[in-house]
Amino acid sequence: MKYTDISYLPQRQLAANSIAICSPFSGKVAPLSEHPEPFFSYGTLGPGIMVALSNHKILAPFDGTLMQVKNAGTEFILQANNGLKVLLNLYLDQQQHIKHIKHTHIAQLNGSKITKGQRLAYFDLRDLNSPLLASLILLNGHQLKPIHYSLSQVTAGVDTLLTLTKK
Repeated sequence: MKYTDISYLPQRQLAANSIAICSPFSGKVAPLSEHPEPFFSYGTLGPGIMVALSNHKILAPFDGTLMQVKNAGTEFILQANNGLKVLLNLYLDQQQHIKHIKHTHIAQLNGSKITKGQRLAYFDLRDLNSPLLASLILLNGHQLKPIHYSLSQVTAGVDTLLTLTKK
């Protein structure tokens, strides 16, 4: 079952009761349907959005808990204080293995309390030949629709990546 794409909506048209998720990434925003991995592009885990990274930091998008760091630091499962769970995923294609990222630093451990804007990880991306793709997937956001993005370029810790509306 494929999830409906998250749609673009200018910020001035967003509902006043919307929930904003701050971007954990910096880069160019693209629909999840453009993800090269079918598991993500078909929305298997839930709706989400993708960013082609232009910066080396991953920041906490909200206050909450870092539930788990998986797959050599390429996946982070976070839970917001309001109960929302998200997966932050870094996609490495066949030519770009984690060993090509020379300096990697995971700043937090499983179970750590996190605050919005806090650094979760750092990756040195200078030796990669193509942008690293990052995704934010809503793992339990089925009750939060519609979901919109308003910017084509985001800055981590500054811009809103997704806006959710409670049913």
